[in-house]
Amino acid sequence: MNKGNTGSTKSWATLITSQPYKIWCGLAFEAVCLKHVEKIKDGLKIKVGTEESAWRYVPAKGSSDRGAQIDLIIDRNDRIINLCEMKFYATEFVIDKTYAKSLEQKREVFNERIKPNKTLFLTMITTFGVKENTYYEEYIQQSLTMEVLFK
Repeated sequence: MNKGNTGSTKSWATLITSQPYKIWCGLAFEAVCLKHVEKIKDGLKIKVGTEESAWRYVPAKGSSDRGAQIDLIIDRNDRIINLCEMKFYATEFVIDKTYAKSLEQKREVFNERIKPNKTLFLTMITTFGVKENTYYEEYIQQSLTMEVLFK
């Protein structure tokens, strides 16, 4: 921000590349998505009844259990659950080996803890899409961009 003629602190160009700003963008994007769940369901072409929530499992201190957090769960009456990951990214998001492991862990922990007896669809909601690579093809069933929020 510029303090006028009295001197300056960090410039806008510096602020928008900072980690706190990136975290804020991610949280703001998630908040917008959560306020527009009906638009997300329309984009996924869900025509059945649903229940929506966020989900998080934090293991007890000292436990060897793995934790997980899922941005949005859409539990559908057609025996499918969309496990939605929301990613704010300035370009097309790329799923690499590390992120693919994280997705797999989220799905496994959710399945172990909830035992939903339903089909789980990993669903990405991103600003500018997800690059279709091997990891995308292996893990992701559905993907939406932020455009769906404004239709």
